Amino acid sequence: MDSVVVDDAAPATPAGTSPRRAQWRQLAGLLTFGIAGATTRRGIAKGALALFCTGVVLWSLGLTGLWTVADPLGLRAAPRWIHLVTLATAALAVMLVRTRPAAALSIAGIAAVADFVLGGSLGVFLVIWELLFSVGMHGTARIRKVVNSVVGVVVALAVGGVSISELDAQIGVIIGLQLMALLILPLWWSATVRQKVELADLEARRAADLERIGELRRAEAVQSERSAIARDLHDVIASRLSTIAIQSAAALAAPAHDQSVSLRAVRGQALEALQEMRSMIVVLRSESHCPGHDHPAALSGGLDHIGDLIDAARATGMCIRLVLPTHLDDLAASVPVTISQACSRIVQEALANAAKHAPESDVSVALHGDRSELRVVVENSLTTASPVDHPSLSGGVGLATMRERAEAVGGRFTAAPDQTASVWRVEASLPVPGGLEEPGRYS
Repeated sequence: MDSVVVDDAAPATPAGTSPRRAQWRQLAGLLTFGIAGATTRRGIAKGALALFCTGVVLWSLGLTGLWTVADPLGLRAAPRWIHLVTLATAALAVMLVRTRPAAALSIAGIAAVADFVLGGSLGVFLVIWELLFSVGMHGTARIRKVVNSVVGVVVALAVGGVSISELDAQIGVIIGLQLMALLILPLWWSATVRQKVELADLEARRAADLERIGELRRAEAVQSERSAIARDLHDVIASRLSTIAIQSAAALAAPAHDQSVSLRAVRGQALEALQEMRSMIVVLRSESHCPGHDHPAALSGGLDHIGDLIDAARATGMCIRLVLPTHLDDLAASVPVTISQACSRIVQEALANAAKHAPESDVSVALHGDRSELRVVVENSLTTASPVDHPSLSGGVGLATMRERAEAVGGRFTAAPDQTASVWRVEASLPVPGGLEEPGRYS
């Protein structure tokens, strides 16, 4: 049969152990001699010694010969001290209750049968009660099933055997009730306590799981907020600063009388970057801002801002062809603000990438709306002009940021050369919840 190994050192309290579980285990220890609640071999040994000493006291009080059954062999004439032998044997068997429960029950059972034949004693009764309770508390399901079956058979055989030998069914019933109190009651009570302990364990594990889920959600919210801040910093500040760097380089290379145009563009980009930074600071300092939710101040720049982006890019010398729906204002009002902002940021980053990696290229920006989604396409020709000459202007996160923005609203994103390998194409399809009314107006 299966066994349970108990270490000499007291085990550490498992994570998620609840006070209710500890209370039920303490109750189990109080109702017995501490063996069911013991966690070490020393504790079990103390319980076995307490059982033996209690049995000796009961023996000295003359509490033997409890069962009056037939004695054809005259065994009851044996000296009373023989009950101490059966008591000691049963008490020693208690030491094996955790490591060898089957052996413990077998040895104690043989001692109990011998004690019963000799007339029985209350001390051995207590030992058997304690053993059955401990096995019911800590034994495996297989052991408990076998013990329950054996107990049922023993009670039935005892009732039948005594009734036949005494030729009196009443005596058999009385013996049966006594055996039920001795054998069945501890099993029933241990099952009740074990069920309470298991329920307390389940409750503790559930509380621990809920706590871990809460921690994961908090960590996810923090990570989501950090990612949102990183995207905004890249799309807003990094894009503006990249434009400033490119325009300042153009100003340095231009003749003195032509520098004013580039410097005015640099100043305009710097002011825009400052305004965007202030908006982000307002969001981060706002008490009503919740992680994972966009704040109105952070949503500056939507579909109605695309025209300003194009004008700013053209001011740097970019040649841009713009294709927008006729009713752009109505489209901007029909699209959720998060979709509108994602579209604007993707256009902004695509234009910044074209300026950095394909200067002097022809760029086209097209925006279309159909029944279920908003589609934006930014294309630029792949030129032979030298790209930016400073590594800080090419951090390598622009495409990833645009993809994150599209996927964050449930959209799709692609960026790759076309089939002719002469045009770089950035395309994002962003779903519009509920669809667009009169989609033909925005195609």
